[in-house]
Amino acid sequence: MISFSPRVLMLSAMSSATVLAQSNSTADNTTMVGWVSPAPRRSTWSIIWSCLSIFIVCSWKCVHLNIPTHQEIKGEWHTMQICKGVPDISFWPKSPLRRKWRRKILWMTFIAVAPEFGVAMAAMQYMEARRQLASFTRAFPGEIAQKYTMAHAFYVQMGGVVIYDAPLEQPLTEEESATSVQSHERMSTASRDSEDLVSSHGETWQIKMVQSLSNIPPDMFRMPESEIRDLSKADFITKAFAITQCTWLVVQSISRGVQGYSISQLELATLAFIFCAIVMHIFWWNKPFDVETRRVVARTASQGTGMPSPNIPSMEDLVMSDEKLLQKRVKDLPLDTFLALIYDMVDFEDYDKDLTSASQPLRLNLASIALYLTSTGFLAIHLAAWNWEFPSLVIRSLWRWSNLGALLTSLLPLVFNLLQKYFRFLPENAFFSYTIILMGLLSLLAYIVSRLVVLILTFYCLSSMPESAYDTLDWLAWVPHFS
Repeated sequence: MISFSPRVLMLSAMSSATVLAQSNSTADNTTMVGWVSPAPRRSTWSIIWSCLSIFIVCSWKCVHLNIPTHQEIKGEWHTMQICKGVPDISFWPKSPLRRKWRRKILWMTFIAVAPEFGVAMAAMQYMEARRQLASFTRAFPGEIAQKYTMAHAFYVQMGGVVIYDAPLEQPLTEEESATSVQSHERMSTASRDSEDLVSSHGETWQIKMVQSLSNIPPDMFRMPESEIRDLSKADFITKAFAITQCTWLVVQSISRGVQGYSISQLELATLAFIFCAIVMHIFWWNKPFDVETRRVVARTASQGTGMPSPNIPSMEDLVMSDEKLLQKRVKDLPLDTFLALIYDMVDFEDYDKDLTSASQPLRLNLASIALYLTSTGFLAIHLAAWNWEFPSLVIRSLWRWSNLGALLTSLLPLVFNLLQKYFRFLPENAFFSYTIILMGLLSLLAYIVSRLVVLILTFYCLSSMPESAYDTLDWLAWVPHFS
């Protein structure tokens, strides 16, 4: 079987738009047909299934969310007892588990509708993890630093490491030291942010969820990369399904365009989504997927042993002692960061060209560039259908101007920001600032409306497409795919 790398798929998804622009061009003798039932050739349902399966599976695999709260990790269900002696039956998830599922579904929907924001978030997290790893590498000798990779940086960034300050103990004997090591190995891994907790013995422990690899000494965090990858739930079957379907659609669309067959607007929109999904996956290549385990480490070790005191409660005990810790997690994309991705474009001249020494504004700048570039590419692929056949001239005009409107309004925040950054003669009073904010909100509203119109038209166009859109290329039946 021929394998396709992510880079080849991304370039194929982009270049196919150019090829396909010729195949669906307007012709006076084109026969338009409506819903087509399954037959030896393509059907409307097969087109819908092949595209929706890509949206569902790719959005599921692309969204690398941070570690959930401890309540959500436990995943408790409401139960009921049928009779004595019979195990209780779980019939409905409790609120924390529903919240975790709801967050995942909302992010999947958001990524499917606006994948360019997923690319920007992935780029921002990638740059942050890269900066943390570079800072860590400079701070420690080469032999130690070589053991830490981007997987470690991502794992710490997503809230995977919790540090607590353990009190110093008296030196232990060899037998007590061995017992301490065994106790440390059995230490539970749970979750939570910075809090001052009081144990059952009246002692106060300082608990902190770190989000930077450079804030953890190597002697505290000794976790092989293979162990981090074992925590990831990225299964081979789902990845294989996604790659197979994406490869099939890209190959099929390019082949149909070369031989003069039409494709649907839904397939074109799916190609645009594949382009963004591949870029997103490249940025998140080393980030663990769907991790629900945290590593607990001690800042202060016992004297003479280098191991934490066995009398220190586990993280599970600390979580149980304070209910506030049950609902703590690292946010995936805070609102201020989201707004910064759209508006905060800074001058490259103000920063060192070495990315390892860059500060937060530069990382946001690069993520913003990824946002605007992928948004432009995403909409440019849609505009490849400029001269295609549509159910009516009105629908074609709506498709054209909605995509153009989305493209122009998506660039307005960038234009406003550049004007404010580079043209010092512009007034800096409150009226001017509020005017810029209002124009930005209006452009955002226009962008959302335009994208919704395009989304509706994408499915509406299935009601009447050129007859050649349902013709089948016989040799494509031998390309592996699910249908």
